[in-house]
Amino acid sequence: MEPLIHLVIPFTALTLYGLEWRTALPLALLALLPDLDVLFHVHRSMSHSLVVISLVGLPLLMLAYRLKTPRAGWLGLLAVASHIALDVFAGYTPVLWPLYGNSAWIQTELMAQISSIPTLIPALKIAMEPTRFIAFQSIDAPLLTGKGLIISLVLILPILVKALEKKRWMMNRARERLMK
Repeated sequence: MEPLIHLVIPFTALTLYGLEWRTALPLALLALLPDLDVLFHVHRSMSHSLVVISLVGLPLLMLAYRLKTPRAGWLGLLAVASHIALDVFAGYTPVLWPLYGNSAWIQTELMAQISSIPTLIPALKIAMEPTRFIAFQSIDAPLLTGKGLIISLVLILPILVKALEKKRWMMNRARERLMK
């Protein structure tokens, strides 16, 4: 899955949860962390395991409690977990490594058959394969696709419009106060 989608999905969820975009953005950026494994020439490695993310996130969550920002800690952890949730629908992902030695890929679709009797045909397949962390020499991966861009724009546009409206409202209020 492309990085833009990994960023936009948690960003949108966090703003729908009620966070200001300035707070939601840095938390949503945490969702990109699992893909830093490519810097070590491996992709979808242990950084894509909910077990590992939990073990790494636990001390950070304790730090968030000490800093009196537990909500930010939990939301940041959920943003990172959203990356793994999205990837498991895009390809084999070691979701429970090292507790479970297989990587999972959830494949779903809902087909519509339009004929004399319209029918919906759901399909769900959970594919498994042994987890192997194999180093690569190079990797070709989309950073941006047309579909991802359109989905991202549709999700972000209402947030941007709302932020601009709020800014304009605040500027009008400030102007009114100066006029008094």
